[in-house]
Amino acid sequence: MQNGVRNLALIRESGSTSRVLNLPLIAERHGETPEYKAKPLFRNPRLNTALILKHVVRPAERGCFGTAPINSTKIVLPFSSAELRLGGRSLFYGERNFERVLRDALGAQKDDLAHDLELLRLLDSLPSFDPFLLRERLRQSGYDPAQCYFEMSEADVMRMRGFVSKEIERLVALAYANSPSARELSARLAEKLMTDETAKPLDPLRQTLRLSPGEYREGVFAWRGFLYYKWVSDELAPQLSHLSREILAAKIIGAPAEDREIINDIRQKIVDHLGVGASCINEAINEYAVAFSALAEGHPAVFREFLLKAPSMFVPIGQAVGVIQHVHSFWRFRFPVRRIALTIPADDALDMFVDLEATLGGMDVIADAASADRFRTVSL
Repeated sequence: MQNGVRNLALIRESGSTSRVLNLPLIAERHGETPEYKAKPLFRNPRLNTALILKHVVRPAERGCFGTAPINSTKIVLPFSSAELRLGGRSLFYGERNFERVLRDALGAQKDDLAHDLELLRLLDSLPSFDPFLLRERLRQSGYDPAQCYFEMSEADVMRMRGFVSKEIERLVALAYANSPSARELSARLAEKLMTDETAKPLDPLRQTLRLSPGEYREGVFAWRGFLYYKWVSDELAPQLSHLSREILAAKIIGAPAEDREIINDIRQKIVDHLGVGASCINEAINEYAVAFSALAEGHPAVFREFLLKAPSMFVPIGQAVGVIQHVHSFWRFRFPVRRIALTIPADDALDMFVDLEATLGGMDVIADAASADRFRTVSL
Protein backbone atom coordinates (compact mmCIF):
# COMPACT_ATOMS: atom_id res chain seq x y z
CA MET A 1 0.00 0.00 0.00
CA GLN A 2 1.24 3.47 -0.84
CA ASN A 3 0.42 4.89 2.62
CA GLY A 4 2.35 2.09 4.31
CA VAL A 5 5.40 2.79 2.16
CA ARG A 6 5.17 6.53 2.81
CA ASN A 7 4.83 6.11 6.56
CA LEU A 8 7.74 3.68 6.68
CA ALA A 9 10.00 6.23 4.99
CA LEU A 10 8.91 9.06 7.30
CA ILE A 11 9.75 7.15 10.49
CA ARG A 12 13.41 8.13 10.10
CA GLU A 13 12.52 11.78 10.68
CA SER A 14 9.35 11.73 12.76
CA GLY A 15 9.40 8.49 14.73
CA SER A 16 8.79 8.84 18.45
CA THR A 17 11.36 7.40 20.82
CA SER A 18 8.64 5.55 22.73
CA ARG A 19 6.77 4.18 19.71
CA VAL A 20 9.51 3.10 17.32
CA LEU A 21 12.58 0.91 17.64
CA ASN A 22 14.41 2.04 14.50
CA LEU A 23 16.92 -0.75 13.94
CA PRO A 24 17.71 0.17 10.29
CA LEU A 25 18.89 3.61 11.39
CA ILE A 26 20.95 2.15 14.24
CA ALA A 27 22.60 -0.27 11.80
CA GLU A 28 23.33 2.57 9.38
CA ARG A 29 24.97 4.71 12.05
CA HIS A 30 26.73 2.11 14.18
CA GLY A 31 26.91 -1.06 12.05
CA GLU A 32 30.69 -0.87 11.64
CA THR A 33 31.51 -0.17 15.28
CA PRO A 34 33.09 -2.96 17.35
CA GLU A 35 30.43 -2.75 20.08
CA TYR A 36 27.55 -3.10 17.62
CA LYS A 37 29.17 -6.14 16.00
CA ALA A 38 29.97 -7.75 19.35
CA LYS A 39 26.63 -7.04 21.08
CA PRO A 40 23.72 -7.08 18.61
CA LEU A 41 20.17 -6.85 19.89
CA PHE A 42 18.89 -9.73 17.74
CA ARG A 43 21.03 -12.61 16.53
CA ASN A 44 19.25 -12.88 13.18
CA PRO A 45 20.85 -10.20 10.93
CA ARG A 46 17.65 -9.36 9.07
CA LEU A 47 15.60 -9.10 12.25
CA ASN A 48 18.33 -6.86 13.66
CA THR A 49 17.56 -4.34 10.90
CA ALA A 50 13.76 -4.48 11.27
CA LEU A 51 11.50 -1.63 12.29
CA ILE A 52 9.58 -2.55 15.45
CA LEU A 53 6.62 -0.36 16.37
CA LYS A 54 3.94 -0.06 19.02
CA HIS A 55 0.79 0.02 16.91
CA VAL A 56 -2.92 0.58 17.57
CA VAL A 57 -4.69 -2.34 15.89
CA ARG A 58 -7.03 -1.11 13.14
CA PRO A 59 -10.43 -2.75 12.56
CA ALA A 60 -9.20 -4.27 9.29
CA GLU A 61 -6.26 -5.87 11.13
CA ARG A 62 -8.24 -7.55 13.91
CA GLY A 63 -8.74 -10.65 11.80
CA CYS A 64 -4.98 -11.35 11.99
CA PHE A 65 -5.44 -12.43 15.61
CA GLY A 66 -7.43 -15.05 17.44
CA THR A 67 -8.35 -12.49 20.08
CA ALA A 68 -7.27 -9.08 18.87
CA PRO A 69 -5.50 -6.76 21.33
CA ILE A 70 -6.12 -3.02 21.21
CA ASN A 71 -2.39 -2.44 20.81
CA SER A 72 0.23 -4.67 19.20
CA THR A 73 3.93 -4.88 18.45
CA LYS A 74 4.36 -4.59 14.69
CA ILE A 75 7.50 -5.94 13.02
CA VAL A 76 8.42 -4.54 9.62
CA LEU A 77 11.17 -6.29 7.64
CA PRO A 78 12.25 -3.67 5.07
CA PHE A 79 12.96 -4.81 1.54
CA SER A 80 16.00 -2.54 1.82
CA SER A 81 17.17 -1.13 5.15
CA ALA A 82 19.03 1.58 3.23
CA GLU A 83 15.94 2.65 1.26
CA LEU A 84 12.81 2.50 3.41
CA ARG A 85 10.68 4.04 0.67
CA LEU A 86 10.63 0.61 -0.94
CA GLY A 87 8.48 -0.63 1.94
CA GLY A 88 8.71 -4.02 3.60
CA ARG A 89 6.93 -7.11 4.85
CA SER A 90 5.08 -6.66 8.13
CA LEU A 91 3.59 -8.93 10.75
CA PHE A 92 2.21 -8.58 14.27
CA TYR A 93 3.62 -10.28 17.33
CA GLY A 94 0.99 -12.79 18.45
CA GLU A 95 -0.88 -12.99 15.15
CA ARG A 96 -2.04 -16.41 14.01
CA ASN A 97 0.90 -18.72 13.25
CA PHE A 98 3.29 -15.94 14.21
CA GLU A 99 6.40 -18.09 14.69
CA ARG A 100 5.95 -19.93 11.41
CA VAL A 101 5.29 -16.72 9.47
CA LEU A 102 8.36 -15.07 11.01
CA ARG A 103 10.59 -18.06 10.26
CA ASP A 104 9.38 -18.14 6.66
CA ALA A 105 9.96 -14.39 6.27
CA LEU A 106 13.50 -14.70 7.67
CA GLY A 107 14.34 -18.03 6.07
CA ALA A 108 15.33 -19.33 9.51
CA GLN A 109 14.97 -22.63 11.33
CA LYS A 110 13.07 -22.90 14.62
CA ASP A 111 16.16 -23.50 16.76
CA ASP A 112 17.94 -20.52 15.19
CA LEU A 113 15.24 -18.12 16.41
CA ALA A 114 14.81 -19.30 20.01
CA HIS A 115 16.79 -16.39 21.48
CA ASP A 116 15.15 -13.80 19.24
CA LEU A 117 11.63 -15.08 19.86
CA GLU A 118 12.14 -14.78 23.61
CA LEU A 119 13.44 -11.25 23.13
CA LEU A 120 10.43 -10.36 20.97
CA ARG A 121 8.17 -11.66 23.72
CA LEU A 122 9.84 -9.30 26.19
CA LEU A 123 9.58 -6.35 23.78
CA ASP A 124 5.90 -7.06 23.23
CA SER A 125 5.31 -7.03 27.01
CA LEU A 126 6.61 -3.46 27.27
CA PRO A 127 4.12 -0.60 26.90
CA SER A 128 6.70 1.46 24.97
CA PHE A 129 10.24 1.45 23.63
CA ASP A 130 11.49 4.46 25.52
CA PRO A 131 15.23 3.72 25.86
CA PHE A 132 15.34 4.09 29.64
CA LEU A 133 12.59 1.57 30.37
CA LEU A 134 13.90 -0.64 27.53
CA ARG A 135 17.48 -0.82 28.80
CA GLU A 136 16.52 -1.51 32.40
CA ARG A 137 14.05 -4.29 31.50
CA LEU A 138 16.61 -5.87 29.15
CA ARG A 139 19.24 -5.67 31.86
CA GLN A 140 16.92 -7.27 34.42
CA SER A 141 16.27 -10.11 31.96
CA GLY A 142 19.96 -10.77 31.29
CA TYR A 143 20.34 -8.97 27.94
CA ASP A 144 23.23 -6.59 27.36
CA PRO A 145 23.10 -5.19 23.82
CA ALA A 146 25.27 -2.29 22.61
CA GLN A 147 24.56 1.15 24.04
CA CYS A 148 23.61 2.50 20.60
CA TYR A 149 20.23 0.73 20.90
CA PHE A 150 19.20 3.16 23.63
CA GLU A 151 19.53 6.49 21.87
CA MET A 152 16.59 8.86 21.64
CA SER A 153 15.11 9.62 18.23
CA GLU A 154 16.22 12.77 16.46
CA ALA A 155 12.63 13.99 16.45
CA ASP A 156 12.34 13.81 20.24
CA VAL A 157 15.80 15.33 20.80
CA MET A 158 14.79 18.30 18.65
CA ARG A 159 11.49 18.73 20.49
CA MET A 160 13.23 18.53 23.87
CA ARG A 161 16.13 20.86 23.11
CA GLY A 162 14.56 24.07 24.43
CA PHE A 163 13.11 22.31 27.47
CA VAL A 164 16.49 20.85 28.49
CA SER A 165 18.29 24.14 27.88
CA LYS A 166 15.90 25.91 30.22
CA GLU A 167 16.22 23.12 32.80
CA ILE A 168 20.00 23.53 33.17
CA GLU A 169 20.05 27.33 32.98
CA ARG A 170 20.21 27.48 36.78
CA LEU A 171 23.47 25.55 36.82
CA VAL A 172 25.03 27.69 34.12
CA ALA A 173 23.86 30.90 35.79
CA LEU A 174 25.61 29.87 39.01
CA ALA A 175 28.82 28.89 37.26
CA TYR A 176 28.88 31.87 34.90
CA ALA A 177 27.18 34.63 36.89
CA ASN A 178 26.45 37.81 34.95
CA SER A 179 27.80 36.31 31.74
CA PRO A 180 25.90 37.52 28.66
CA SER A 181 26.62 34.19 26.97
CA ALA A 182 25.03 32.04 29.72
CA ARG A 183 21.91 31.28 27.69
CA GLU A 184 23.94 30.30 24.63
CA LEU A 185 26.14 28.11 26.80
CA SER A 186 23.04 26.46 28.30
CA ALA A 187 21.85 25.57 24.81
CA ARG A 188 25.24 24.08 23.87
CA LEU A 189 25.49 22.05 27.05
CA ALA A 190 21.89 20.85 26.64
CA GLU A 191 22.77 19.56 23.18
CA LYS A 192 25.77 17.65 24.57
CA LEU A 193 23.76 16.30 27.48
CA MET A 194 21.10 14.90 25.14
CA THR A 195 23.41 13.41 22.52
CA ASP A 196 26.94 12.79 23.83
CA GLU A 197 27.63 11.88 27.46
CA THR A 198 31.39 11.72 26.77
CA ALA A 199 31.65 15.33 25.51
CA LYS A 200 34.56 17.33 26.93
CA PRO A 201 32.43 20.40 27.82
CA LEU A 202 30.68 18.21 30.40
CA ASP A 203 33.92 17.22 32.19
CA PRO A 204 33.58 19.91 34.91
CA LEU A 205 30.22 18.39 35.84
CA ARG A 206 31.76 14.91 36.09
CA GLN A 207 34.47 16.25 38.37
CA THR A 208 31.93 18.11 40.53
CA LEU A 209 29.91 14.92 40.96
CA ARG A 210 33.06 12.88 41.66
CA LEU A 211 32.08 10.13 39.26
CA SER A 212 34.41 7.79 37.41
CA PRO A 213 34.12 7.93 33.59
CA GLY A 214 31.97 4.78 33.65
CA GLU A 215 29.74 6.04 36.45
CA TYR A 216 29.44 9.39 34.72
CA ARG A 217 28.29 7.84 31.46
CA GLU A 218 25.63 5.92 33.38
CA GLY A 219 24.75 9.04 35.36
CA VAL A 220 24.22 11.19 32.29
CA PHE A 221 22.04 8.47 30.77
CA ALA A 222 19.97 8.49 33.97
CA TRP A 223 19.75 12.29 33.96
CA ARG A 224 18.65 12.21 30.34
CA GLY A 225 15.98 9.70 31.32
CA PHE A 226 14.47 11.94 33.96
CA LEU A 227 14.59 14.94 31.64
CA TYR A 228 12.72 12.84 29.10
CA TYR A 229 10.08 11.72 31.61
CA LYS A 230 9.64 15.25 32.94
CA TRP A 231 9.19 16.58 29.41
CA VAL A 232 6.68 13.83 28.53
CA SER A 233 4.82 14.39 31.80
CA ASP A 234 4.51 18.12 31.15
CA GLU A 235 2.99 17.40 27.73
CA LEU A 236 0.76 14.58 28.97
CA ALA A 237 -0.74 16.20 32.08
CA PRO A 238 -3.30 18.49 30.38
CA GLN A 239 -4.29 15.72 27.96
CA LEU A 240 -4.81 13.30 30.84
CA SER A 241 -7.38 15.44 32.62
CA HIS A 242 -9.40 15.85 29.42
CA LEU A 243 -9.14 12.11 28.70
CA SER A 244 -10.47 11.24 32.17
CA ARG A 245 -13.44 13.57 31.75
CA GLU A 246 -14.27 12.10 28.34
CA ILE A 247 -14.16 8.53 29.66
CA LEU A 248 -16.47 9.31 32.57
CA ALA A 249 -18.86 11.52 30.60
CA ALA A 250 -19.30 9.28 27.52
CA LYS A 251 -22.94 8.28 27.10
CA ILE A 252 -23.45 4.52 26.79
CA ILE A 253 -26.39 3.70 24.54
CA GLY A 254 -28.37 0.47 24.39
CA ALA A 255 -27.25 -0.92 27.76
CA PRO A 256 -29.63 -2.40 30.34
CA ALA A 257 -29.30 -0.98 33.85
CA GLU A 258 -27.14 -3.83 35.20
CA ASP A 259 -24.67 -3.58 32.26
CA ARG A 260 -24.54 0.19 32.60
CA GLU A 261 -23.56 -0.22 36.24
CA ILE A 262 -20.77 -2.64 35.30
CA ILE A 263 -19.49 -0.29 32.59
CA ASN A 264 -19.57 2.67 34.96
CA ASP A 265 -17.58 0.73 37.56
CA ILE A 266 -14.97 -0.27 34.99
CA ARG A 267 -14.47 3.20 33.57
CA GLN A 268 -14.17 4.64 37.07
CA LYS A 269 -11.40 2.08 37.67
CA ILE A 270 -9.74 3.23 34.45
CA VAL A 271 -9.70 6.84 35.61
CA ASP A 272 -8.48 5.76 39.06
CA HIS A 273 -5.66 3.75 37.47
CA LEU A 274 -4.70 6.74 35.32
CA GLY A 275 -4.51 8.80 38.49
CA VAL A 276 -2.30 6.24 40.25
CA GLY A 277 0.01 6.09 37.24
CA ALA A 278 0.22 9.88 37.09
CA SER A 279 0.99 9.99 40.82
CA CYS A 280 3.82 7.47 40.33
CA ILE A 281 5.30 9.66 37.61
CA ASN A 282 4.93 12.84 39.66
CA GLU A 283 6.52 11.32 42.77
CA ALA A 284 9.57 10.19 40.80
CA ILE A 285 9.92 13.53 39.04
CA ASN A 286 9.58 15.37 42.36
CA GLU A 287 12.40 13.24 43.77
CA TYR A 288 14.52 14.22 40.77
CA ALA A 289 13.60 17.89 41.24
CA VAL A 290 14.73 17.83 44.89
CA ALA A 291 18.05 16.23 43.94
CA PHE A 292 18.61 18.66 41.06
CA SER A 293 17.83 21.65 43.29
CA ALA A 294 20.46 20.38 45.72
CA LEU A 295 23.00 20.34 42.89
CA ALA A 296 22.03 23.88 41.85
CA GLU A 297 22.39 25.01 45.46
CA GLY A 298 25.91 23.64 45.77
CA HIS A 299 25.28 20.16 47.19
CA PRO A 300 26.40 17.81 44.38
CA ALA A 301 26.54 14.68 46.58
CA VAL A 302 22.73 14.54 46.74
CA PHE A 303 22.43 14.62 42.96
CA ARG A 304 25.25 12.11 42.61
CA GLU A 305 23.44 9.59 44.82
CA PHE A 306 20.20 10.17 42.94
CA LEU A 307 21.84 9.51 39.55
CA LEU A 308 23.44 6.29 40.77
CA LYS A 309 20.10 4.85 41.91
CA ALA A 310 17.95 6.38 39.13
CA PRO A 311 17.98 3.39 36.71
CA SER A 312 16.12 1.29 39.29
CA MET A 313 13.27 3.82 39.03
CA PHE A 314 12.96 3.55 35.25
CA VAL A 315 10.76 0.45 35.19
CA PRO A 316 7.81 1.79 37.25
CA ILE A 317 7.96 5.34 35.84
CA GLY A 318 8.61 4.17 32.26
CA GLN A 319 5.81 1.62 32.50
CA ALA A 320 3.38 4.22 33.85
CA VAL A 321 4.30 6.75 31.15
CA GLY A 322 4.09 4.14 28.40
CA VAL A 323 0.73 2.71 29.48
CA ILE A 324 -0.85 6.16 29.89
CA GLN A 325 0.47 7.22 26.48
CA HIS A 326 -0.94 4.02 24.99
CA VAL A 327 -4.40 4.56 26.50
CA HIS A 328 -4.39 8.18 25.35
CA SER A 329 -3.30 7.33 21.79
CA PHE A 330 -5.88 4.54 21.55
CA TRP A 331 -8.65 6.83 22.77
CA ARG A 332 -7.64 9.58 20.32
CA PHE A 333 -7.53 7.00 17.52
CA ARG A 334 -11.06 5.83 18.32
CA PHE A 335 -12.40 9.34 19.06
CA PRO A 336 -10.19 11.82 17.17
CA VAL A 337 -12.40 14.83 17.88
CA ARG A 338 -11.93 16.00 21.48
CA ARG A 339 -15.35 16.38 23.03
CA ILE A 340 -17.03 15.42 26.27
CA ALA A 341 -20.40 14.46 24.75
CA LEU A 342 -19.45 11.09 23.27
CA THR A 343 -21.93 8.29 22.59
CA ILE A 344 -20.70 4.68 22.54
CA PRO A 345 -22.79 1.54 21.87
CA ALA A 346 -22.95 -0.71 24.94
CA ASP A 347 -21.20 -3.74 23.39
CA ASP A 348 -18.32 -1.60 22.09
CA ALA A 349 -18.04 0.21 25.41
CA LEU A 350 -17.87 -2.95 27.48
CA ASP A 351 -15.20 -4.59 25.28
CA MET A 352 -13.14 -1.41 25.06
CA PHE A 353 -13.28 -0.50 28.74
CA VAL A 354 -12.48 -4.06 29.84
CA ASP A 355 -9.38 -4.03 27.60
CA LEU A 356 -8.27 -0.59 28.81
CA GLU A 357 -8.76 -1.50 32.47
CA ALA A 358 -6.74 -4.70 32.00
CA THR A 359 -3.96 -2.75 30.28
CA LEU A 360 -3.76 -0.17 33.05
CA GLY A 361 -4.15 -2.83 35.74
CA GLY A 362 -0.99 -4.48 34.44
CA MET A 363 1.18 -1.60 35.63
CA ASP A 364 3.47 -2.65 38.47
CA VAL A 365 2.39 0.34 40.53
CA ILE A 366 -1.26 -0.75 40.27
CA ALA A 367 -0.42 -4.35 41.20
CA ASP A 368 1.66 -3.12 44.14
CA ALA A 369 -1.20 -0.90 45.35
CA ALA A 370 -3.67 -3.78 45.06
CA SER A 371 -1.32 -6.08 47.01
CA ALA A 372 -0.93 -3.45 49.72
CA ASP A 373 -4.72 -3.13 50.02
CA ARG A 374 -5.11 -6.90 50.29
CA PHE A 375 -2.40 -7.02 52.94
CA ARG A 376 -4.05 -4.28 54.97
CA THR A 377 -7.39 -6.09 54.74
CA VAL A 378 -5.89 -9.37 55.95
CA SER A 379 -4.02 -7.59 58.75
CA LEU A 380 -7.22 -6.08 60.09
